[in-house]
Amino acid sequence: MIAALELGREVDLGPFIRYLVQQRIPHRVTEQGEQQVLWVGSEEQAMRVHELYQRFQTGALEVSSMDQPSRWTPRGLLTAVRRYPLTLVLIALNVVMFPVTAGIDTGDVSGMLQLMTFQGFVIQGPYIEFLSLDQSLAAGEYWRLLSPMLLHFGWLHIVFNMLWVWEIGRRIEVVNGLSVLLLVTLVGSLLSNVTQYLMSGPSLFGGMSGVVFGYLGFALVWSRLVPGRTIGLAPGIYIFMLIYLAIGFTGAIDLLGLGSLANGAHLGGLIAGVLVGTVAGLLRRSG
Repeated sequence: MIAALELGREVDLGPFIRYLVQQRIPHRVTEQGEQQVLWVGSEEQAMRVHELYQRFQTGALEVSSMDQPSRWTPRGLLTAVRRYPLTLVLIALNVVMFPVTAGIDTGDVSGMLQLMTFQGFVIQGPYIEFLSLDQSLAAGEYWRLLSPMLLHFGWLHIVFNMLWVWEIGRRIEVVNGLSVLLLVTLVGSLLSNVTQYLMSGPSLFGGMSGVVFGYLGFALVWSRLVPGRTIGLAPGIYIFMLIYLAIGFTGAIDLLGLGSLANGAHLGGLIAGVLVGTVAGLLRRSG
């Protein structure tokens, strides 16, 4: 027999086992210490089961084949809330806060927007005068270190970011749990905002793209350190996002008139994700 999966005892393998039974894939499960081991009869079956489990983790398998409710029914939405609560909360928060930047095209940067930028600022006629970061922190406005992730400048900006939060964030939440996703989000937001500030100086910037690159960096490192519990992203996604990051630094995307990319935030988020992923992966392997 060949070990296809090795998972912690806290993982509920029941639904996946039922799926394997329906697919008539011979297998058995044993417990070894704190681990569950799923055994199959050949290397070919082990590779297939490993691939199926990755798809199962991310919801990519046909849920009807596992006798689960459709994602778009009320019951299916409730199931999604149970499986990806933090991912959905992050998306909901960004959607709720989206109107905060609605007046920026007409020059209205007052109100809530002034409270959520990385640095505080005052309006001097047609100009914005940024306060120093020290002034903002001395006033106790520590939320500014994280709040820019909730600012999006246009529909394309927020839709693009929320799609990636859903695609990668929910995978991390399923494989690693809510607390790890929260940690990657907070560290990714902090380091992306600080890096953007250090590279570009005082400016209006925001969005979840830095956090998304944090998710990407975490998934890349974790999946290589703990291949038995991979995040399940296709290699092409890593290649695309890293090329996107590199092109961003050339300024080519800015020339297309799609807005100025926060390249420092992307780089800082990626570094944060790699750091958290390395620590989490090594702790998992040593445990």
